[in-house]
Parts: sequence; C-alpha cells; structure tokens
Amino acid sequence: MEYCLCIKPNDKNLLHIVKQSDLRSVHYAAYSVIATASDEPEAFSIVAELVQDFCDAHGTDFSFFHNWAKEVRT
Repeated sequence: MEYCLCIKPNDKNLLHIVKQSDLRSVHYAAYSVIATASDEPEAFSIVAELVQDFCDAHGTDFSFFHNWAKEVRT
C-alpha cells in the first residue's frame, strides 16, 4: 500500500501522511502531494528526512515550511 506525504494550504500541521487510495476522497481535495512512499515506515523516514533538511537549512522557524517543501520535492 502506498502512502503520500501531503501538505494542505493554511493548515497548522506540517505534513499529513495519507493512504494513496484515500486521496480520491473529497475530504483530501485541497491536499498537495510532495512525496510518495511504498509503506508506512518509509513515509515516516521521508518525513524525518524532510524536517532534518529544513532545520539544517533554516533552523526551527517552520512558518514557510510548506513553500520550501513544495520547491524541494517538485
């Protein structure tokens, strides 16, 4: 089962891990996929890598994480 790492505009959460099959739901229409993983452990690993890369480059001010993540992963 594949998982997608998603961001949602104007959301206080940095990332959402969503099953790819669930993305067809209207509930997830505003979510943007920035990465995919083949399983749940890989999804968590990608999240950790993204957060570490962001912190290395910008410190711990996550106010523009969404824009950074879109640029880095697309």
